[in-house]
Amino acid sequence: MTVRKHFKKLVRERMTKTGESYTSSRRQILQQSISTGQRAAVDPAAKWHCPGSIPATTALRVVLAAAGVNNPESGQPFTEEMLFGIAGGIGIGVATFRYEQEDFSSFFLAGRHLWFDDVGYLRGALDRFGIKPALEESSGAKPAFQKLQDLLSVGPCIAWVDMAHLPHRALPAHTSGGGYHVVTVYRLDEQAQTALIGDLTDEPVAVPLVDLAKARSRIKKFAHRLLSIAHSAPLPHGRGSDHVPLPQGRGSDRRGENLRELVRGGLRASHQALSAKPGKGPLAMSTLESLRRTATRLANDKDKQSWDKLFPPGANLWRALTSFHQFIEMYGTGGGLCRPMMAGFLAEASQALSDARLRALGDEYAALGSAWSELADAALPDDVPLLGQAKKLHGQYAELFTSNGSVEEKRAVWVQLEKLAAQATEKFPLSDTDCALLRAGLHQRVERVIAAEEAALASMARVLA
Repeated sequence: MTVRKHFKKLVRERMTKTGESYTSSRRQILQQSISTGQRAAVDPAAKWHCPGSIPATTALRVVLAAAGVNNPESGQPFTEEMLFGIAGGIGIGVATFRYEQEDFSSFFLAGRHLWFDDVGYLRGALDRFGIKPALEESSGAKPAFQKLQDLLSVGPCIAWVDMAHLPHRALPAHTSGGGYHVVTVYRLDEQAQTALIGDLTDEPVAVPLVDLAKARSRIKKFAHRLLSIAHSAPLPHGRGSDHVPLPQGRGSDRRGENLRELVRGGLRASHQALSAKPGKGPLAMSTLESLRRTATRLANDKDKQSWDKLFPPGANLWRALTSFHQFIEMYGTGGGLCRPMMAGFLAEASQALSDARLRALGDEYAALGSAWSELADAALPDDVPLLGQAKKLHGQYAELFTSNGSVEEKRAVWVQLEKLAAQATEKFPLSDTDCALLRAGLHQRVERVIAAEEAALASMARVLA
């Protein structure tokens, strides 16, 4: 039996009671019952392991807790929700890709601040704590392994990987090269030829060293990247308005002031990114304007990149609809495109700082999270058996992954999903008229989400004023 032997049962009970997805229910149970530092009696190397919802936030939580950087209000390790907000909270990422020669269209959504830049995300968060991280890159496998050994001699570190090459994820081979991801490494066991890592799961995972090496080397731009704060020195005092030197524990009279500045720094980063003018590259996909373009393309069949042109019934529409659901609910968001996580941060901050404005803003983001989840649910309606079955399988995989289910079970889910995709390619389960109605319904939901996002952003600006 594991330390969290009843955790899965609690999640399932909540699912039955609320109708939430496994991911959303798990996020709530994590918030209520799981803290860091519970595994010391089982495995000292994984003392600070955290199950989680957001990959980079969970990894940040582990290294901060291991370094003794705690919440200045409670003196305890930060919750994932609080760190999520301090690190910049929510963002938006919306993109459509088209490859004419292969007749391949895809759709992408993201909900975390700086979703396209984990280095910038982690550095920005650590800057608010007055910590300059050590970022290491290596040109080859041998120096990369040596550097990992060196960092682990002091404490856990964060590693950049291609998740497709992590065996416990059991992802299809065709995903290789696209699984941009971070994990926390706790220990290397050269005798067993394994590494113990944290990857959101309820329990740490032992990964063969050869597979970890492949995962670290697959995406060349990562260059075997590692981040550690165990070797880091504090930033110079007075670096900037977001820099808060933290006293540890409850003994400081400034603890509430410090937490307030951390909270405001995270809110400021989120607001600036969401309200910025679209830039180039990923920045062009990272404002609410990119979401407005999606709404237009769902409804306007005269647009060259309208959904009826890019995602006609068949493989492309199947890919778009399943992606809509997966990216909102399953892909490292905690459900609701990270908006419920933002709501949790604001609720916790409101209580700690006795600030009713934060509570009200949190209520807006809680409602937004529900609206995003309803949008995801509408993309795979239950009354269309093929689409409803795909949604169910997404949930099954999420449960198997986070609860450390067997590789065979996870592979079986992907096999079933690929069979459904083949059926949809051969004969899509909706007529052209029904596809148009589905797009129209999604368009209306996206428009409502945009209005709520704009209102919440305006509320955030008033809190920061």
